[in-house]
Amino acid sequence: MSKQLYKVFDEVEFQAQLLAKYWNNFSTEISEHLPDTYQPEIQELSSKLDNALSTLVEELRNPTLTLATTGTTSSGKSTLVNLLCGAEIVPVAVSEMSAGAVTIEYSKEKSLIIHETPGALWECGEWRGIREEKIYQRLYQVMISYIENREKEPNLACPQSTIFYPFRLVKESKLELPQGTRVKILDLPGLAYVGDQGNADVIKQCREALCIVTYNSAETDAHKVKSLLQEVVQQVKDLGGSPARMLFTLNRIDVFRADKNWPETENRFVEKAIRDIKNELTEQLQEYTEDIEKLQVVKLSTWPALLALQIQNNDDIYSAEACKKADNNFNGLIDEDILEVLPRNVQKWSRHDRNRVAEALWQKSYAEEFQQNLRGHITQHFPQLVIPQIIERFNLSAGNAVTEWATQTTTAILNSSEERYKQEYENISRIRASLKQFLEISDTNLKQPFEKLDTKVKQVLGKQSEDDVVKYIRTIISELQQVEPYDELREKLFPLYSWENEFQKGINQVLEAVAKSLETGRVDLDSPNLKRANVLNVNLLARNLNRLVGLGYKASVAKEGKTMEAKTEAEKNKLKQLNDELNELAIHLNIVIQDVLKQISTQELNRIYQAVSELFRCHLSYFENEANDIAPNIAIKFPESELIKVESHLTFNFRFKAGFPITKGNWEEAVQVERQKRTWYTLWIGKKTIYETEYRTRSSDNADIPSVENLLEGWVMQAKGEDSERVNQVARWLLEQIDCLKKNVDKVQSDIINRYQERLDKANQEITIDYEKQKNVWQPMEQKAQNLAEEFSSLGKIWKVN
Repeated sequence: MSKQLYKVFDEVEFQAQLLAKYWNNFSTEISEHLPDTYQPEIQELSSKLDNALSTLVEELRNPTLTLATTGTTSSGKSTLVNLLCGAEIVPVAVSEMSAGAVTIEYSKEKSLIIHETPGALWECGEWRGIREEKIYQRLYQVMISYIENREKEPNLACPQSTIFYPFRLVKESKLELPQGTRVKILDLPGLAYVGDQGNADVIKQCREALCIVTYNSAETDAHKVKSLLQEVVQQVKDLGGSPARMLFTLNRIDVFRADKNWPETENRFVEKAIRDIKNELTEQLQEYTEDIEKLQVVKLSTWPALLALQIQNNDDIYSAEACKKADNNFNGLIDEDILEVLPRNVQKWSRHDRNRVAEALWQKSYAEEFQQNLRGHITQHFPQLVIPQIIERFNLSAGNAVTEWATQTTTAILNSSEERYKQEYENISRIRASLKQFLEISDTNLKQPFEKLDTKVKQVLGKQSEDDVVKYIRTIISELQQVEPYDELREKLFPLYSWENEFQKGINQVLEAVAKSLETGRVDLDSPNLKRANVLNVNLLARNLNRLVGLGYKASVAKEGKTMEAKTEAEKNKLKQLNDELNELAIHLNIVIQDVLKQISTQELNRIYQAVSELFRCHLSYFENEANDIAPNIAIKFPESELIKVESHLTFNFRFKAGFPITKGNWEEAVQVERQKRTWYTLWIGKKTIYETEYRTRSSDNADIPSVENLLEGWVMQAKGEDSERVNQVARWLLEQIDCLKKNVDKVQSDIINRYQERLDKANQEITIDYEKQKNVWQPMEQKAQNLAEEFSSLGKIWKVN
């Protein structure tokens, strides 16, 4: 990036100040030729512009830079937060410590707020002037309390904390930010906790944040690596928006230093990790294919980097403790010529020794490289997140009104003579008719594919067609992308048809974990999507599975199924118990899958809303250009941020049932019956005891126990059975949004034309100009109005930096 960050903001402010001058010059000049009746309008516009300019300047000088951190399981995210802060204030542990979100705001004074949350079982309050170790201890106790109690208290809200701290990111990283920039670090929970409602609310706040996603480079198990890649995708979806604003960090990269072939193995891992992350993201986020290709991925080892900072601390005891940790864990990062002269007792290391060790750790942990990449990432992406919204608010407040008034007023005056006035009235009628016709045509082009989809879904639901509606929606979107202007969108509409696949993948992952647990007889529900469900519900499912395993529903029975004939009361009870537990399985799976699908729905619906916004933005831009071709001197502007908003929300529901029928049957039981029989050798007088076999009919409980495959396949089929209804919801919702857009566009353009007509009427009544005045005054004035409109329009472009 060629320009310093603060200069980008300065240039936008400077250009906005120039716009105010251009308007002042224009309004002063035009006032000399207008009746006094125009003065209130000019004064009102000037006042609006002054207020809008003051707000713009205030926002440009005092923007908020938010860095949101998240990461895969055991990726060292908390250590990264501490590295950014330059002190150990966020708890770090081998097990997952993230519980609730922690916001760290830059401040010269240190303080901690643990916010009141429903049912909090920990101390809440505010502590000013608090030391780093006390911040750490209080947060640790809060997180432990939450983790230990959330299973017993399912409605326990996750903790929310705010730390005010003079963190290193601002003090020493040489960020060239506008002087009044407010900087905060948002330490988001790990994937295992994003399901908590409080955390979900925080995640919504970071839609305009720059994000750092940490990845655990130390994991070598292929199955777990695949799981980590899925976690990366889930977190990118949770954070929302383009992955371009996310810096991916391959943490714990120091593990490769122990390899005989280092740095070859490290480079090979980095290349593969980058390729795998990009492939995984591209597969599931095709709408961001171009951004993903340019993804920023950097290497880092957060713990030795943090130790490097701690070793240089002026507190000798604190420094010595960091030296001890470095000596025990990261000798491989310290050059041999340094190690050879170091005393074995770290207490005896001189300040020179410590500085040399710190420098080695800092460089070989890639901390300096990471810091430079982070600085460049902020410089490149921070303006894009902040400035467009500031400019749009400025235009909505005053910019659009100023350009519209200048353009329409000068055009109206040029058409104010009686002869031209009548012609212009006819022209306005033609413009209205042309715009109405064009709006109808463009609206039809936009709606037609979704109307076809709606018709097809109704046919399928009415059993008049057996077409696959999920495939059909993909066909419909492809057809739309062949039509101008939607051909420019490329993969941006991918979320409109990829959501159903994500649901099926989520369901399958849960069911696969269940199937594997039953077939192996060892319950293991450690999969990315199951981590998203409420931990209490997952634990209940695990207990249910353990009971099924205890009843013998495992191994070959689970894999192949079994026909059972329960003859005794004990066998009948066991069969009933098995049936009850399988029905319980359906109940627990319902709850867990609902949890999982709720999270997936949130992600996918956000992507759908974003895709529809892109579609509407494209539609509006095309319509605005065409409208201004039809009516070039009326200054038609559509406020994108207001018109592309989607209204109402979609919801998806899933229900499952399970179990198996137990039928009554009969079976023949062989029974030995004692009889007395007279014998011939006693002349039929004496009797002898004999035993004969009789067959007696008994009742039994019979059942075909389904295999896990058949059992879970049934759930998959049940989920797919609701495809059509979900597509139906989407189709109807899309048509509602398009109708709403058309209605709003029609109103906006109608209001603009009405204002022009009013200005034409006023000019006709109050201003009379001859040909010479028109040629010498108003034609040049009209050109100045158009120049002014172009200047205001250029404000949104000048901030972009090459």
